[in-house]
Amino acid sequence: MKHHPDPATLLEYASGTLSTPFSILVSAHIETCDESKQIVKIGEEIGGDYIDNIEPNEEQTIDYSAFLKKLDSNELKNKNKKQEYNYDRKSVIPSVLQPYIGQNFNNINWSFLSFGIKKYQVNIDNDPGNTLTLLKIRPKKKIPAHGHTGREMTLVLQGSFDDEHGSYASGDIAEHDGVETHQPFVSSDEDCICIISTEGPLIFNNFLANKLQSLIRI
Repeated sequence: MKHHPDPATLLEYASGTLSTPFSILVSAHIETCDESKQIVKIGEEIGGDYIDNIEPNEEQTIDYSAFLKKLDSNELKNKNKKQEYNYDRKSVIPSVLQPYIGQNFNNINWSFLSFGIKKYQVNIDNDPGNTLTLLKIRPKKKIPAHGHTGREMTLVLQGSFDDEHGSYASGDIAEHDGVETHQPFVSSDEDCICIISTEGPLIFNNFLANKLQSLIRI
């Protein structure tokens, strides 16, 4: 594993300020990455020490109470989800993703996206604003070159792909901002399966691909 989330992203995750879709990808990554897990642990310890030493005024107390209620609610929801779901520890799919996509890639109800590319849309807690996109891309396939309207994070679950910024294999995270452009290419001899979270739609360099953006919904 060579590619990790940016340290700032890991600290967002540790502080609870990272959005749900991105948090799920970070959680899946740190299941098998001790390096990123250690950064998260340090961030949590720093945040805990800071909270213990502040003396909030009345307005801050109200905000902090609301924050704690939200945190408790999310923890309870996640705890209940974990209790209800029967995880397969032998699956290559990270446990945090199993309640959303199952335990076997072959059982996923893939839909056609483009020649050589299939997708599965993951809705989180029935919230249309919280979605992840699972892609299955055949070997040696190129994704059209594109930029981003916000942050994009990709977690590789099977196979590998290359782009202008590096080579990414299972467990690696590719994180891009709204400025960078890239053209991923599947470098593995097996299908590359990855899960993606974006803050906004992609901007394709290809005119036709941009016209199809409303159908692609990535």
